[in-house]
Amino acid sequence: MTLGDAGDGSHCHNYDSRNELLLSLFLGYQALAAKDRDADAATTEAVHKMLTNEQINLIWTGVPYDPTGYGEEARGFIGMLDQYRLNLKIIPQSFHQGEDPLTPEQKIRFAELERTVFHRQAIVVQHLPANLFNERFRGRINIGRTMFETDRIPRDWVGRCNLMDAIWVPCHYNVETFAGSGVLRQKLRVVPGGVDQNAFHPAAPPLEPKQKGFVFLSVFGWFDHKGWDLLLTAYCTEFRPEEDVMLVIKTIDYMYHSTPIEQQIGNFINSLRIPAEAIPKLRIINRSMPGIQMPSLYTGCDAFVLPSRGEAWGRPYLEAMACGLPVIGTRWGGNLEFMNDDNSYLIEIEGLEDVRGNVDMRLYLGHKWARPSLECIRRLMRHVFEHRQEARAKGTRARQDVCQKWTWGHSANVVVSELVKYC
Repeated sequence: MTLGDAGDGSHCHNYDSRNELLLSLFLGYQALAAKDRDADAATTEAVHKMLTNEQINLIWTGVPYDPTGYGEEARGFIGMLDQYRLNLKIIPQSFHQGEDPLTPEQKIRFAELERTVFHRQAIVVQHLPANLFNERFRGRINIGRTMFETDRIPRDWVGRCNLMDAIWVPCHYNVETFAGSGVLRQKLRVVPGGVDQNAFHPAAPPLEPKQKGFVFLSVFGWFDHKGWDLLLTAYCTEFRPEEDVMLVIKTIDYMYHSTPIEQQIGNFINSLRIPAEAIPKLRIINRSMPGIQMPSLYTGCDAFVLPSRGEAWGRPYLEAMACGLPVIGTRWGGNLEFMNDDNSYLIEIEGLEDVRGNVDMRLYLGHKWARPSLECIRRLMRHVFEHRQEARAKGTRARQDVCQKWTWGHSANVVVSELVKYC
């Protein structure tokens, strides 16, 4: 068992040193994505036609410089919308420190977009958790882009959402949870997230030479609702160290827990009362990584697994699917917008359960989330491990679905379709 991303490279490779190589290899596999770019080009052309007689002033405020899910989504939306006939301005905020997630090109372009000047009032999109919507920051039209993972939203979110002209959520699941909590249904619109299918591609060069054996990958922020305890329990009880299998966990602690992640994992595994010599191979990467490295992290592995208790969207699922990996995920929540039995392995749930009192995200208290079946997690991990050809075929189908429906080009098309309603 390896706990920690060793700085000397003795346990985990020094990924930063491979940036230059990855950049050069990246150019080689882009040719394989030509058909996918053609599909996005068709989407772009359709949006341009929609905007032929309209000029939209758009302010997008959010956290595009943060190494978080909201930040990654903001970068995706801004990058794609910048290609269309919009007067686009960004007003960045920041709540999390960490490794700079922007490419050099993004840094230059985003700085330019910060300096955009309008001569008339704009549409404003506040892309933030709804408790951070600023009611004093108003435009001609005011839109909130937000999401939530449990069976409802916090009470103080409802009023802030209803002050907006529209609320964009990523999935139909959130339409129901927001409306059920008191947000006016007529304000709710489904605007899905997306993925860069040209970067997240099966041919992305792995960060390191492909290892012998089978590698499961899990990518998530270190939160209770991600189900890391279920993942570790399933893996450590299903597999044995003599089996040629490893679990790689890529995580980061946004909550700044007092106990380091590696220690939490060690304590938890000890609580399972499994002898140290009986623990299968495990690697922990506990830090942020540059975005250019993430596709290569996925393609260096054989399958993706995340038994989450609740997702509003589930970006790592989508990224893994775009890379052609077979994906194991929970049959509940916003990820079902793009995951189904044809393109994924879905973990059954044993119903919903009350969020316990010692949860790390206190705003979940009083809510319910899913209880993924531990037996089902074990069974699906074993099945994917033993039926690799079938799993690879499902990963290929997942990739096809992503390219047909879930790219940033498709997301931008939905955004512009919503914006032109206000022209």
